[in-house]
Amino acid sequence: MCKEENDNTEQIANNCRYCGSIEEEEGDTHVHCAECGIPKDALADDEGFVPTNPNQTMGQNNSLGSFVGSRSDREIRHDRSMRRLSNLNGRVAHKKPTFLDGVILELSRTPAPNYLHSAATNIVSTADSEQALSSMRHSLRGIPDSSAEARQYRQRLFAVASLELLEDVGYEAPIATLRGEWEIDRFDLKKVKSRLKKLVKGKVECLSNSASVSANTRGSMVLHQLSTFRDHLAEQESITSAREVFETSKQIAASMGEPIEDDDNWFYSETTNRPASAVAAKAFMEAMHRHDLSRDSILELHGRYPVATLDTYILKKGWQDRTDDVAEEA
Repeated sequence: MCKEENDNTEQIANNCRYCGSIEEEEGDTHVHCAECGIPKDALADDEGFVPTNPNQTMGQNNSLGSFVGSRSDREIRHDRSMRRLSNLNGRVAHKKPTFLDGVILELSRTPAPNYLHSAATNIVSTADSEQALSSMRHSLRGIPDSSAEARQYRQRLFAVASLELLEDVGYEAPIATLRGEWEIDRFDLKKVKSRLKKLVKGKVECLSNSASVSANTRGSMVLHQLSTFRDHLAEQESITSAREVFETSKQIAASMGEPIEDDDNWFYSETTNRPASAVAAKAFMEAMHRHDLSRDSILELHGRYPVATLDTYILKKGWQDRTDDVAEEA
């Protein structure tokens, strides 16, 4: 009798309070009345899928993360000896840039063509193999006070000195531009260049006589420099005037022994071992003088496209007042 009363009471409690139906169905979050759809009871939260560890070993629990990132792993990471070994490995693996690396880096920043970068890198690398460049601590006039800036200044000195060695054997290098931008003292450069030349003498192919440029190559280099002066003068004066000066400068360069035209011979003269830029500058400025262009025009062109070692030539010609800082004659 009591059992029947309890069953009736439970059945009445499960009846929908709106429609009285006892039919139910489960939704996503609640149990609903199957007749009217009114929510009756909330469902428990779904814990989702929890995978088990596939690499089970004895003595481990079955929860995720019991193998990877476990307490034993954390203890290893915080172990002093392991941290010391990790720091030691970091110090050994880290390579501090050498002084030579800095010189090569400065060379890569110069506006010189790739073949000059390669040749200059060969020069400084060969010199460093003979004697560490960092050990050459000369008494320098233009060195900055800051240790970092002083180191960079010395590296730039070796970079420019290597390019100037290449210029001495006939290659074209932006020496005048670099000396101005990097504020290289000419006496410091002369000192470093002399030391560098002694270290690589007979050891670098690009500086040997066998690597000297041919007559056709020399002619192309001189013509390229003359064309550059012509273009600057055309902007400065006029195209017609620049063209006339250009033709005269070719004749002057040829009279110096330079191979200007095709199949010209390269005669030995005082300009043979001079850079093509210096020879072309002398010929072009002499041509400007013959065409009665003003002194100011000649100096303006020299300022537009400066060439190292040309100041003395300009001074001797009377185109410029004497200064205390005069470079060697071209």
